[in-house]
Amino acid sequence: MNNCFNKVCNYSFHFRMLVLFILLSTSFINAQDVSLKFGTAYRDYRNYLFYFEDGVSLQIESQPVFSFTSKGNLLGYVNNANNLIAYYDRVKTDLGDASNTAFYLSNHLLIYKRDGVLGVFDKGNVVRLSYFLRDYQMNDELIVFRDQNIDLLKMYYKGKIQELEYTLIGALGPYKVGRNTVAFVNSSGYFKIFHDGQIYEIDNIAPIKFEAGKNIVGFVNGLQQSLNVFYDTKILTLEQFKPISFQVGDDVMAYVSDEGFFKIFSGGKLVKAESYAPEFYMVRDSSVLFFTENKLQLLQNGIRYELDNFKPLNYKMSENCVAWQDNAKRLHFFSNGQSKTITSELFSSYEINGDILRYQLEDGTSHIYYKGKTY
Repeated sequence: MNNCFNKVCNYSFHFRMLVLFILLSTSFINAQDVSLKFGTAYRDYRNYLFYFEDGVSLQIESQPVFSFTSKGNLLGYVNNANNLIAYYDRVKTDLGDASNTAFYLSNHLLIYKRDGVLGVFDKGNVVRLSYFLRDYQMNDELIVFRDQNIDLLKMYYKGKIQELEYTLIGALGPYKVGRNTVAFVNSSGYFKIFHDGQIYEIDNIAPIKFEAGKNIVGFVNGLQQSLNVFYDTKILTLEQFKPISFQVGDDVMAYVSDEGFFKIFSGGKLVKAESYAPEFYMVRDSSVLFFTENKLQLLQNGIRYELDNFKPLNYKMSENCVAWQDNAKRLHFFSNGQSKTITSELFSSYEINGDILRYQLEDGTSHIYYKGKTY
């Protein structure tokens, strides 16, 4: 492993929960990106498309639409004429015939694939990324992709396309994309990380497993099989032995050690959250949701919340907000440090986008919960 990085080995913490809160209280980022607006789309009883934002619903189409999805402040849908439409800042952009087209959204980008063409809609601009697409991954503002005819790893980030790795001999290995990081293995087996405009050569042996997040990459070393984290341009060794599992998010990584301990690394600090593995856990954004001792718990901004006393039937997370259905099939929502029961009526589906919760009752009507009000 590259000696220019500092290595910290054998973390061993046996603190009580109060210490956990203190250590993590300064390390999590704010609960939500306040610079980003959120919206949600829904159909009315006529199958017409509406978009809800800032407490106001606007009718987008006066004809039924085939499909739609919304995320961040973006809406993508296929209209009655079978054209793919991007709706952003109250402006519609026609992206062409939706036949043989798949599209996906992040908080900032709409990406679409039509045959071998990969395109992106970015704040009103349409950019063709590839005409001979092999594969791609997307996360927030970052897209990484490869062409079929050349072994070149490319990246679209903040409106620009740049090359990450090119090889004439051999084949590029796997890659993972975080919000602002890219981790990849080149054709020679070298493990590299892109972060903050630079590419760091981490190791000359490919890792067994790796995951990328915001400002952080977690990986299991290919030789020693130790658990490591790339953070703040340093490599820290968290465990000497391969963990049972790990997940990364925004400046945070949670994992179950080989001994079965549940630990959380955040902002350069490592703590033991539990002495045993949770029944399940999920890292999303800067939040860690987990279920243990018959309690659904959330660690966020240095505070540990008990959300429910039962294992949820299902749950969804978005921008540090959590929605879940309890065993009585009631719908709950956690946002900005507060949890509330939204409805006890029977509902068929629900979606969250930031601090907006939309759910559809069994009679087909849509309801939206936003900032303490139901619309």
